[in-house]
Amino acid sequence: MIGMKQVLATGVIRSPHGVKGYVKVHPFSDDFDHFFELKEVTLQRGEKTRRVEVEKVQNHSGELLMKFVGIDSPEDARFISGWDILVPREQASRLGEGEVYTADLQGMKLVYNNEEVAEVVSVMDGAQAVLLECRTSRNDKLHLVPYMKGVFVTDVDVEKGTMTLLRPELLD
Repeated sequence: MIGMKQVLATGVIRSPHGVKGYVKVHPFSDDFDHFFELKEVTLQRGEKTRRVEVEKVQNHSGELLMKFVGIDSPEDARFISGWDILVPREQASRLGEGEVYTADLQGMKLVYNNEEVAEVVSVMDGAQAVLLECRTSRNDKLHLVPYMKGVFVTDVDVEKGTMTLLRPELLD
């Protein structure tokens, strides 16, 4: 399992909701059913982490709300705004056919004509697609490659930690 993270960020806490310590959560996938099964999560912001027990999860008019034990006021909730919600891989949203967790893309090697040409050093959201920040093997420069399967990359293999680059000119 090269490059496979055992803990995944599945959402970020946006803001307090109401007066009882609920928080609005922005899930990182369209499928957030797995949140309703969570009993405990790790919150992370930078190097800080905090383990919390999940008290309640609600779908409030299409918006995901969470309540954590010990977070009982808007002031408490405001303190954790902006923190990522981390869960063990097996408790994250289930992947569909051909899908990968974006966390698994970091560290993957880009291959062109059976030769390693770059490594993904970070992953970021773009306007139309996830962007892979890649460091080239030949000159150590950074380039952005849109993660669009069949257009710019293909043959994504999380087990091997590789994907095939279809447009090598993106690294020029």
